[in-house]
Amino acid sequence: RRNYRSVTYHNWRHAHNVCQLMFAIITNTTWWKKLGEIECLSLVIACLCHDLDHRGTNNSFQIKSSNSLATLYSTSTMEHHHFDQCLMLLNTNGNQILANVSKDEFKSVIQVLEDSILATDLAVYFRRRGDTFKLLESGNLDWGNSQHRSLIRGLLMTACDRGCHNK
Repeated sequence: RRNYRSVTYHNWRHAHNVCQLMFAIITNTTWWKKLGEIECLSLVIACLCHDLDHRGTNNSFQIKSSNSLATLYSTSTMEHHHFDQCLMLLNTNGNQILANVSKDEFKSVIQVLEDSILATDLAVYFRRRGDTFKLLESGNLDWGNSQHRSLIRGLLMTACDRGCHNK
């Protein structure tokens, strides 16, 4: 909670609401059976961390104001920063909630965290939107396909990030 700034929208309450909606979706749709425990854990962590240290301004502002974050990250400026903040927090003494997962599970969690947090950038959503809708409309969703899972996670993250205030 302390790594969230006191900004009007992208604050701890927003992160909590996003997480709550994600939990409701994955449990009520029973997608948790398809995603599995590690992926669901990763999505919940991603929801809680997706706006860490948000400054209350968007990526465009970061770039136009020549903010140091824009220099550090060329695309999805704030989302890369949120992901890095998430990693820092997860590695901070007393916060190592992933200490007891296997090496392979840890690698999977980190990959899903990055993919999911970056998916909250609306530019990423709009870039992937066509592929996601085509996949869903075709009826050929393959839960064993990592690209399909990534598209579904991205859609879930965007839906929760944008829709949490409508619950």
